[in-house]
Parts: sequence; structure tokens; C-alpha cells
Amino acid sequence: MITNFEEITANLTPEEKELTVAIMQILMKLKKNKPMKSVEIVELINRKFYKNSDVKFTGVKLRKFCNYIRRKSLLPIIATSNGYYISYDKNEIALQIESLEQRSEAILNSVNGLKFYL
Repeated sequence: MITNFEEITANLTPEEKELTVAIMQILMKLKKNKPMKSVEIVELINRKFYKNSDVKFTGVKLRKFCNYIRRKSLLPIIATSNGYYISYDKNEIALQIESLEQRSEAILNSVNGLKFYL
């Protein structure tokens, strides 16, 4: 778990793990020429699985599931400014890796700035 974000970064619950396959099935339909924005995916999941529930699926949960799916090497999820999709193209996967590394570097730069402040 990540400090200050314990609730949203906790491991997937058994119930959430059961939902993983269904979310993967949704993601597998998304291709580069027809990606889907996170808001659209969240709305679809809420309509499909949380229709009559007080609990709602959120963008934070979607990112949590995508992180889990990537960490477990279940699907090569690509996320761009155009939306999410699945690609088995090695170049696209490499670009996604580069994007994730750049974001992680930006976070480390923020960490270093705050450390300097202290």
C-alpha cells in the first residue's frame, strides 16, 4: 500500500479479483483504432456490474485494475491520451513502457524536490 493512499492502493479484494476477468474481456475489445477513454470504461462497468448498487466503479479503481493486470502480465494494456486499448505490437508495448518510465521519473523528480525542501 502507498502512504496517504492506503484505501485505493490496497491489494485487490477477492470480490475485485473476480471482476478482473470481466474487465479484461471489456479491455480486449478495445483496439488502437477504437480506444476507449477511462470515463467511458467506468460508465460501462457501472452499467454492467453496479447498476443497482450504492458502490460505484471509479477511474481510480480502473487504474488499480490496469496496474494489477499489467503487473501480472495478463494483458498488454496501452493507455494514451486517446484512451485505453490492447496491443500485442512490440513497438506499441515498448512505447507504453517508455511512457510509464517517464511518469515514474517525473514522480521521482517531485520526490527529490520535496527532499531538497526538507
